[in-house]
Amino acid sequence: MNFFIVFFIPLLASVNCQSKYILGEQGESCNEACFKLGMNCNPRIETNNSTSLFTQLGINCTNDPSVWWAEDQPSYVTDKNDPVGNYGKCLGYINVPTGSQCSGSFWSVSRICRCDTPSSSPSTFGAGYSNGMITTEQVLAPGDIGVLTHFWITYGTSMDNGVIVRYYIDGEKNASIQFTPSLACGVGYYDYHGPWGTKWFGKGANDAGWFNNFRIPFQKSIVVTVQHLYGNFSGFYMIVRGSINIPISVGGITLPRNARMNQFVINDTYQPLEFVPLVNISSGSGVHWMVTISAGSNNLNFLEGCFHAYFDGNNAFPGVVLSTGTEDYFDSAWYFNAGQFHLPVSGFTHFNQNNTSVTWSAYRFHEMDPLFFKHGFQLVWRIGDIDDAAGMKCMMLTGSNIAGSPGPTEVIAYAWVYTWEEDVANSSPTSLSTPSLSTTTSTTQESTTIPTTQEPTTISTTQESTTISTTQGSDPPQSTHKASKA
Repeated sequence: MNFFIVFFIPLLASVNCQSKYILGEQGESCNEACFKLGMNCNPRIETNNSTSLFTQLGINCTNDPSVWWAEDQPSYVTDKNDPVGNYGKCLGYINVPTGSQCSGSFWSVSRICRCDTPSSSPSTFGAGYSNGMITTEQVLAPGDIGVLTHFWITYGTSMDNGVIVRYYIDGEKNASIQFTPSLACGVGYYDYHGPWGTKWFGKGANDAGWFNNFRIPFQKSIVVTVQHLYGNFSGFYMIVRGSINIPISVGGITLPRNARMNQFVINDTYQPLEFVPLVNISSGSGVHWMVTISAGSNNLNFLEGCFHAYFDGNNAFPGVVLSTGTEDYFDSAWYFNAGQFHLPVSGFTHFNQNNTSVTWSAYRFHEMDPLFFKHGFQLVWRIGDIDDAAGMKCMMLTGSNIAGSPGPTEVIAYAWVYTWEEDVANSSPTSLSTPSLSTTTSTTQESTTIPTTQEPTTISTTQESTTISTTQGSDPPQSTHKASKA
């Protein structure tokens, strides 16, 4: 049975806000009830240990003297099929906690909810899950932007395989970002080694303790869900946090207020010398943020592969050669012969080898060496590579002088890219300072292939780039595989 919890993240502080009490619909959480009114749930319900709130809302119910005992209270039992026969009763209005979960709900009751009007004051929002269901959603005041700044999760190590976290941004029906916590923190194959950390992510415990500080912008609302694909588990905790109206910068450049984080997901097997399309954006403005690659093969010669970037429609091979080998891209050398590391810009996070197979993972940020683009962007990695007659790699599409003997390689990769619509960024009077921009066009890509009981994720992408002059040659190689937007 799948494990499913929902966070609809509180986005505003209840400062100088007007409040009103309402009765939600049957089975509805207070976050959902307030959100429909364009308001945010306030968890503080003041009943004075009486049914006066019910009376003010026109509810004629039977008093129940039991003290508060569930997160869906105070509430009015509106369904005749209530499992314990409480139909018509007012429940849980005595000794109500100072703050109750806005996310609580039960199918047979209608909750009393306190809703606040949004405030445009700068604020911090957050929510936490601790052994209970959370189903909450809230809204921004007009003109505000929100930024998710912190994600943390922990659970027993046995739960790692199957945990899926999803971010639904600005009311989208399909989550535009979804990930396993370990891979979102740069680690493949659920490698448990810790603690370690950088300012952007890390692992603080033996059992999970994953944290991620990627800045995820949104214009209206953000919903965070977590699900286990294979069963129900206890001992699970999660925290998310963010702020309103704070800037996002990459490489010293402040991004436009309408910037959006896009996630590209690879989950496929590639043959020797095949190109892995980590990012493929046909048009638009943005900046590539980071990539994590997890790979498994029969030997290490897949590490001979080079990284190539293509900017602004200049798609002739070899493009911009970002590395002369896989380990070079991750700021190491000689097949990572110094062992695993977790550095601010790059990391080698997993390695396991026996006589027949090898598994490996690594991450690379482009915060210090940003890859901006204006008219589309591609990032590709090759499974192994070819030496030319002079012994140089990365410059040959075909040839027989293969470096080593790379084998078929299973690849799971997350690439993260900020994109924005140029015309909106330039016309907005509140836009932050940005590099020179151009009109953007969204591109559609395939959904992720991560198995789930929920709808697959899709992302609209648009981006910007710096231009680098390169020697033009043949068209870029085409892979039969496609990067999917999560």
